[in-house]
Amino acid sequence: MTGFLTGFRFLLLALALLAISPGPGVAATSPWAETEGGRVRLIVLPELADGRIPALLDIELRPGWKTYWRDPGESGISPTITMSPESGLVVETIRFPLPKRFSDGFTAYTGYDRSLALPLTLKRQQATHGERITASVFLGVCENICIPLQAELSVDTAKASVANPIEAAMAAAAEAALPASPSPDFTVTEARWNADGSALAVTFTAPEPTAEKPLQVFVSGPEGFQFDAGTAPVRSGSSYRVEVPLRHKPKAASLEDAALLFTAESGGRTVEMPLVID
Repeated sequence: MTGFLTGFRFLLLALALLAISPGPGVAATSPWAETEGGRVRLIVLPELADGRIPALLDIELRPGWKTYWRDPGESGISPTITMSPESGLVVETIRFPLPKRFSDGFTAYTGYDRSLALPLTLKRQQATHGERITASVFLGVCENICIPLQAELSVDTAKASVANPIEAAMAAAAEAALPASPSPDFTVTEARWNADGSALAVTFTAPEPTAEKPLQVFVSGPEGFQFDAGTAPVRSGSSYRVEVPLRHKPKAASLEDAALLFTAESGGRTVEMPLVID
């Protein structure tokens, strides 16, 4: 009897969702692009009052497969998404949840071993954009081997004036999974390059780490910059200091002008913030 009631309640919930959900034409979602290790699609939500358009890059991984963070480490392919000129849009931001570090014994890399959705912000390049939005997506998915996933994802936004409740919930969950803004007890207090520019020293406050949620620090930069894992943090009271080696940068890039991000976790809390170099 209990199983019947549970199933009946689930049926009622499903019927309720169908009743309140817009029809298929309202769901501004591309078809899935599939590869051996997973699949990816683009979800576009209704335009905001300021003209920006929120979207999601929805990445579904099969068990045992991984994909990469914006700075993938020694090996890997960071996700990129480029809007077609006909769309009249550009990708203003692509944001990432807290990643993990992995090692296969030969190389180290940074990314995810679970499905995830990356929040995007699309911005108009012109006064209007076409009803069909097309994006070129390139990312890597890896198990024992890495497979580049390259796809053209196309979304018809003609009737997407109202968000599908399921997609709106997905967008809210993706936003909630992002690192938090800095707070007085979890923030960077100093960042400076060493004398030869080979490493970045960062001093920051952080909540007490735990065995389950130890202190982790990540630094990322513009395209072409790659950072290694930092040294073990040196603690002084509630402050920590870590040195993060710079693995690679474009020859013409300036260290002083590079837009760098500090991302960290400690004690179950997260933070992400731009670094101001002293």
